[in-house]
Amino acid sequence: RDGAAGRRSVMHILATALSGTTRPSNRVGGSPLIPLSDPRNAQRAGPEQIHLTGASVDSIHVTWSDNDTSTAPSVVEVRAVSDAASWTAVPGPSGSVYSALQAADACPGGYTDPSCIYTSSVLHSVQLTQLEPATEYEYRVRSAAGKVQERSSRSLRFTTPPAAGSPAVRFGVVADLGQTTNSSATVAGLQQAAEDGSIDAILLGGDLSYADGDHRRWDSYARLFEGLWAGVPVAHVGGNHEVSSGGENWLAYSRRYPNGHAAAQSDSFLWYSLEAGPAHVMMLCSYAASGPGSPQHEWLRDRSMTCPGHVRDMSCRLAAA
Repeated sequence: RDGAAGRRSVMHILATALSGTTRPSNRVGGSPLIPLSDPRNAQRAGPEQIHLTGASVDSIHVTWSDNDTSTAPSVVEVRAVSDAASWTAVPGPSGSVYSALQAADACPGGYTDPSCIYTSSVLHSVQLTQLEPATEYEYRVRSAAGKVQERSSRSLRFTTPPAAGSPAVRFGVVADLGQTTNSSATVAGLQQAAEDGSIDAILLGGDLSYADGDHRRWDSYARLFEGLWAGVPVAHVGGNHEVSSGGENWLAYSRRYPNGHAAAQSDSFLWYSLEAGPAHVMMLCSYAASGPGSPQHEWLRDRSMTCPGHVRDMSCRLAAA
């Protein structure tokens, strides 16, 4: 699924601001939803749903799910590919779960039906810091029972974006993915671009999983596209499907997709910024107050004054843009 006209215009401005060469894709209309029964959606033993968030040049969050019931401490082992050094173990907080009432469309029984209460697998997240820009890293995750997740070398490697102030950066820009056959084609294209070295990071302008209150769809979204999310840094911003549709209210999004808002002096995970190459990217939220005097407006004003050359990514049109 592609965004509406307002979003496409914002993304066009964003893309042309970053590079003189862009490769836009055309909207092709709706396509079938990938069913939960699809074999790619089967829960796997041990760590799964691995994804990288933040897209900073010197730090990144590694988040994953583990179906073990233990809430053991989270650990990511990492090393630079170039020096073949021993692994460095980076600890994080213990894993945790969340529960939510499924939307009526997903479970008509309501709150009196125990089967309508979704409880996540144990979610783990570790922030890697003091990374070097434009550097390829190898990583693996460890959680319950000391299990180490080692998949193909491609899926568990990532390269940090180029240093702030360097002359060029290449972003893949996408929004409104959902979980359809068209989504799969879009993700496959992004993954090929990443493997070809054509993009340094991804900016995802909201509306990720289209779970819309069926929280199983957050799991399937992360499983279906793990091959991309585990190998490319992604900066996300939330859209209406993360807050309003199906009573989401930011719950799953905030637990599963952390970002570096604190490093950007933002008091909210809903808006933040990052620097890569010549770009200072503002990730803004259309579904939080943005008028004069609001926290988001004040933060944006302060950041705009200190970083006059920037681009903005958002889920929908925002007055400030």
